Amino acid sequence: MDEPSPSSASGSSRRRRPRPRLPERALRWAAVCAIAVEALWYGIHEIRGFGPALADGARAVVGPAPVAWAEDVAYGIADGVNQAIYRHAAPKTFWEPAPAAAAEAEERGERLAAEAASPPSSFAPPFPDVAATGDGVWAPIADPARPGDAPALWKSVVHPDARRVFAAVAVVAIDLGRVDLRLVAGTKEPFSPDIPAERRPGLVPEDHAGELIAAFNGGFKAMHGHYGMMLDGDTFLPPRDRACTIALYRNGAVRIRTWPEVRADEARMAGYRQTPPCLVEQGELHHALYDSNRDWGATVSGETVIRRSALGVDATGKLLFYGLGEAVTARTLAHGMRTAGAHDVAELDVNHAYPRFLLYSRGADGVGPRAASALIPDVQFKAEEYVAEPSPRDFFYLLRKTGPRS
Repeated sequence: MDEPSPSSASGSSRRRRPRPRLPERALRWAAVCAIAVEALWYGIHEIRGFGPALADGARAVVGPAPVAWAEDVAYGIADGVNQAIYRHAAPKTFWEPAPAAAAEAEERGERLAAEAASPPSSFAPPFPDVAATGDGVWAPIADPARPGDAPALWKSVVHPDARRVFAAVAVVAIDLGRVDLRLVAGTKEPFSPDIPAERRPGLVPEDHAGELIAAFNGGFKAMHGHYGMMLDGDTFLPPRDRACTIALYRNGAVRIRTWPEVRADEARMAGYRQTPPCLVEQGELHHALYDSNRDWGATVSGETVIRRSALGVDATGKLLFYGLGEAVTARTLAHGMRTAGAHDVAELDVNHAYPRFLLYSRGADGVGPRAASALIPDVQFKAEEYVAEPSPRDFFYLLRKTGPRS
């Protein structure tokens, strides 16, 4: 018998391992992908600045279209999971009240409302099946610096989506007779090569610190729509005709309309900030909200279910409304803001990292003001935000009125 060749012996002693079957390999890849998605989701929601940095870095490498697609897919999966998990859950709430507390808040609100210049009116929840206790009831937001004063800010919740109990909008009503709305340019946004750094401080002015009540986010980055902004004579970006315009007048008035409707007033404005087309104008939802589109998300669809924010004003021009919606589309946010009493509404920034409404009080040992709380849970912020730590993004702030507008 012939001896086996060395090569033959070697081959027989080192048998190849069988490849994993296709289902096994698919399960391994699915597990890896699930872990990666979970890690990304955690980073975006729990690590401050991670989400924006990741998206901006990806856009620089692969361009905006693939990132937009990935965001749409990720948020779509999250929405599907949430609908399954919360199918039989109670409606989402940002704060209590229990039934007795809701009645007490309403009674207290009615009593204090008589003292306020322009109190908000309660509203009926649009979808009773997904409404929570306290929806439509305005609870006063106490001013820690002036606890004895009648309230100038009130808060309520509206659930604007009949299909999602976890979709909710926290709304703040602001009495413009007692509170001034101001705008600040960020150190980087909106980007403009023509405005020097000293004209974009990213901070509430020091001489306004003593009367600061709250601050909240502004609009989109310049790259996401190139929406106009002017402040104190500096035009960071020129106005666009199709854009919704938050116009701040020198006498303290605020109007929110499409640019051609306010263009003639530009000389009387202290500033303006533009956003995508008005969600609501003269009481009517924008017709395109009933179609799938990208007008209200820049890199995500207007139908994408995400965190969004908005600013509105009532028909009298006396009440301002800030809305911060969790798990809302552009249309449901618009519906919620209109239900709360807004007659004209502009969408502000979107996505998990940017929308925020912070309330301020004096810091320890008289240092301050410092951000003491956020309107809703799950908003990461620093006490120094907007007042000691410059913001790279533009923002609005609310100031107690103590005399004529400067």
